[in-house]
Amino acid sequence: MHRSSFLVASTLALALAAALPAPANAQAVQADLYIDVATHTMPGMAGLGALGRMAGAMSGGNASYGQARHPGMPGKYLDVALDNRRQPGAPASQSVPDGLRLGDRIDLLPPQRKQAHAAADGSAANSQGLADGGPYTIHYYWGCGEQVRSGQPARYTLTIRNGKPIQGGRTMTPRKVPQHGVDTGTGHALWPNPSSRKSVSTKASLVGTHRVTGDGLPDAMQFELGRDHDFLPELKLENAGSAEQGMALRWNGVDGARAYFIHATAMDGDTIVMWSSSEDGYAGPELIDFLPEQLVTQWAGKRTLLGADARSCQVPREVFAGSGGAPMVQMVAYGNDRTITQPGWRVHVRNKSTAMLMPSAGAIAPGASQEAAKPTAKDAAKGVLRGLFGR
Repeated sequence: MHRSSFLVASTLALALAAALPAPANAQAVQADLYIDVATHTMPGMAGLGALGRMAGAMSGGNASYGQARHPGMPGKYLDVALDNRRQPGAPASQSVPDGLRLGDRIDLLPPQRKQAHAAADGSAANSQGLADGGPYTIHYYWGCGEQVRSGQPARYTLTIRNGKPIQGGRTMTPRKVPQHGVDTGTGHALWPNPSSRKSVSTKASLVGTHRVTGDGLPDAMQFELGRDHDFLPELKLENAGSAEQGMALRWNGVDGARAYFIHATAMDGDTIVMWSSSEDGYAGPELIDFLPEQLVTQWAGKRTLLGADARSCQVPREVFAGSGGAPMVQMVAYGNDRTITQPGWRVHVRNKSTAMLMPSAGAIAPGASQEAAKPTAKDAAKGVLRGLFGR
């Protein structure tokens, strides 16, 4: 009798639960809005940003979706992608605060389909074999300090023989960075887009009220962005040393930065020299990107990343002493990574600040005039090498 009563009560409870409306946070997500925010500088090259923007203006604008991940010219970058489940790829409008200096709204539009001939050209290029040459070498170093650690550099070699790569030594596997953000396609609506390539002002701010409207979107897709979600200050990186004596890298503290990472590359004939600021083993240029906040915290604890209070890093003298000039140095300050969740929709915002020190002419391409007359084996091999870096 007791068991029968229990079964009846359980059945009634399940029926009642099914009849009740689902909690707000359990409602199906109808739309995701992804906002990538970046600030980029090239210390020592003042005015290049203005020249670049002027050239972009003459060609109708130079902003395009995806530049926030890997900016080129100095300035501020903003990428917005909308994933509308009900109306994939439908245009939408995002009302923005006056501080963004882009008018009262930005239009989110689906991307244009890639031209068929572009894919055909790429297939033709990929079908060609590599020209023989080599060996080409990569030397890997890591860690800040006066001297190179024991066991460095790790060496990797590549030779092209009969059109096929022959590898030797130890190649460094890129750090595993999980898919983070959005993989855009024709089902998304984006800004910037071919109809709006206006660059973001260096004085722009995202702080304020935003509202997204369009077919198939929730009626109340309105949210506030604060200073934590805004463009980070400029990362002012400088080198107080030299490649021959050891580079003494210094930078300002970026307000809002959770951690830092530095990567440098130089050419020495047929050898590529690579160094990173990681203390727990080599890390590559794949880290000059947005990272999930949990991973930033984890890697800062393991000293893969420099802590938020770091302000300097000495590159050991042996790393670039024979490279013929200063290397190209890339640095990133990781900002916040937040998700704003409301019934039926979410907004994902992440920001970072990056800096690049350009190499001297000698480090860009030693002996470029002599190399120009040589076969293309070296260029082809470098392409294979770049594939190993995950970029």
